[in-house]
Amino acid sequence: MIQAPAISPTELALLIRESGTCAAAFRALLEPLREAALVHGAWWVGGSSPAAWPEGSEPPALAASPEGVSCHGTERGAALVLALGGPLGSVVVLADREAFGVPLGQDGGWERVRLALHAVAQQDRERTEVEAERETLLRRAEESEALHILGLAANRTLDPDEVLTLVARFTRTLLGAHYVTVSTREGDNVRTMAAVGLRTDAPVLDDDPFARRVIEAENPISLGGADGLSPAEYPFHASEQMQAGLGVPLALFGSTFGALVIGYRRAYQPSPQDTRLALTLAGHAAVAISNARLHRALAGRGEELAHALDELRETSGAKERFFASMSHELRTPLNGILGYQALLLDGLAGDIPPTARGFLEKASTAGRNLLRIVDDILDYAKIEAGRVQLTIQPAAVRELVEDAAATLQPVADEKGVRLSLQKPPCASVIGTDAARVRQILVNLLSNAVKFTPAGGEVSVSADALGDGGVELRVRDTGPGIAPEDQQRIFHEFEQVRGTRGGTGLGLPISRKLAKMLGGDLVVESCVGEGSSFIVRLPAAAPAGTTIAK
Repeated sequence: MIQAPAISPTELALLIRESGTCAAAFRALLEPLREAALVHGAWWVGGSSPAAWPEGSEPPALAASPEGVSCHGTERGAALVLALGGPLGSVVVLADREAFGVPLGQDGGWERVRLALHAVAQQDRERTEVEAERETLLRRAEESEALHILGLAANRTLDPDEVLTLVARFTRTLLGAHYVTVSTREGDNVRTMAAVGLRTDAPVLDDDPFARRVIEAENPISLGGADGLSPAEYPFHASEQMQAGLGVPLALFGSTFGALVIGYRRAYQPSPQDTRLALTLAGHAAVAISNARLHRALAGRGEELAHALDELRETSGAKERFFASMSHELRTPLNGILGYQALLLDGLAGDIPPTARGFLEKASTAGRNLLRIVDDILDYAKIEAGRVQLTIQPAAVRELVEDAAATLQPVADEKGVRLSLQKPPCASVIGTDAARVRQILVNLLSNAVKFTPAGGEVSVSADALGDGGVELRVRDTGPGIAPEDQQRIFHEFEQVRGTRGGTGLGLPISRKLAKMLGGDLVVESCVGEGSSFIVRLPAAAPAGTTIAK
């Protein structure tokens, strides 16, 4: 049997436990056994750190042993097996047949040694797992930091070409590749938009078959390896001396628009981890590329809108100048016509036959109507151009209402419409533009008389409000206004359906003037019951209005 070692089994077990690693434990076991007897060989089979002595030798073929200590006879001698259990493997010692006798198997010394080896192997395995986990976490942290840096770098620029180059550079660095290309689909072609690491003499094709294959598959694809790379199928990558490659799609919201191609000029098999990292990079890259493209599109659209706005302003200005010019050119001769008609009607040119007088009176009425239309157009042009000047001064509401009613009284009498003050107007005095308020009231009264049939009634009232403002109300017994028309009538050149005459500017101008004075103009109406137009004005004009001194 083996001669007594230079140290006891307990000391040997302690020495093994203090060794720290499987390799050191194997040496601690082997050295005293070699000194004590003729040992033919020793092996640590299985486990994470296999070892052999003599180096390169093979252990004897033995049946699997359960966890524990066992001795087996072989052609070469006796084999002592210290089965550590599970993934830790076994330690096999081969010596002469007489080396392992009953005394050694009965005193428990080898069990202590086995347990010591088991403890060291378990610690070594756990340490290896911890180191592997640490390396994994460290690599993930580095990858996360790199992705964060990529995001920051991509967000600092909104130039699509620069973003594509950043994506290619980061992908090459993180995956340890020799070169990277970024291709996008443009119509029927797949064009390489950015690349890093290419050889200077390698042409960049407008249509990369490998990138097209990745885009159409919408999944990662590997090239090279045992199958090699076909120069005929992929001439561009063959010219780059690619031996292995990985392509991943660029996709956003389920739509694939490009591909990242990662090339290696050495034999390499991309791992699942490489593929996952490449897909993560592609996801970040797709968002960055999409943002850059969207910004470019918005910038282009913004320029188009700015150009369209300039054209619109120019067109609007030309329209306003046309209105102002035509109104002036029409008003001057029209005033002359009305003046000469008034002279004829006053008899300055002699007596006028009754028939001729009737024609002149009708012509004079038509001329005044035309003058009112020209004035409306001119007012509308001034309001749209922002050139209306308001002169604010104290104004007596009663005088404004009575004056406007007196202006329309002859027209109402001629048509057979009764025009009245519903009740005595309030005696309020407000800070406003009296001429513009009178203009609003005349417009409202004129419309009321126009659309009220003979025998009907038009009334006007003025009431004080609690905040110092006033409410002016013009009510008629006309046909009324349908609900769908009650907002349309305040639009330029719009009228109630079925009506004729006028320009459709009176009400829009009146509402705009009311708002400029700090108030508003609204309508209340029921079909068949007439309408009420209500003007509400504040006690004082809003800040920024021209104040008369």
